[in-house]
Amino acid sequence: MQSSFMMTRWMITIACIDRYALSSRNARLRRFAQVHIARRVVILIICIWLILPIHTIVFYEIRPGAGVCAIVYNRAAALYHSIYTIITGGILPPTIMITSILLIRRNLAVKRDLREQQINVSNSTTQQTAHTRIQRTRDQNALAMLFIQVTVYCFVQAPQLLYTLYAAIVSNVPDKSPDRLAIERFSFFFAELCVYLFPVTAFYLYILVSRSFRAELFSIVNTSIR
Repeated sequence: MQSSFMMTRWMITIACIDRYALSSRNARLRRFAQVHIARRVVILIICIWLILPIHTIVFYEIRPGAGVCAIVYNRAAALYHSIYTIITGGILPPTIMITSILLIRRNLAVKRDLREQQINVSNSTTQQTAHTRIQRTRDQNALAMLFIQVTVYCFVQAPQLLYTLYAAIVSNVPDKSPDRLAIERFSFFFAELCVYLFPVTAFYLYILVSRSFRAELFSIVNTSIR
């Protein structure tokens, strides 16, 4: 389960890096934004995240009467698991995503300025100006879609990461009150719900944010109906 969650997070992270490479003016960086390289990276991510969480199999334990399964009760292992999860799932991916977005924004701004300079120098026609406007709109939509996805990712992943750290710290606390156990169970449920929400929100976020995505979706639906 954790392998699939981590694969999803790092696929999005690598997609942000790919978009940055594609938007770069550096030809060497643009070479990395190719299909065959993306396929190799996807295979590499899958292999890595099938191996890295192997410690959860070793230290997995279900404590009778606790009411919550799939919790690491070995204190040292639980603390390691929490730190490992927070770093690889809560710190590195958002940091890389946000950095990539800022770099993409800078690259798009540079491209926009260059296009405007070329238009001013060449006294471009109305058709060229319209083409430039379309490119600018497309760039803005792509950046907005990426930004909103990263923002939602940070919000929905935070509860799960915080609960993971909390569970490791209090895993050996004895004689918890019924109220505390109930709160912990609800917190666990809410954190897991947030984790499951993220993979299914991208489609709806794109519909809300991007006009071009909505237009393309309606076009596909109309074509399918006909």
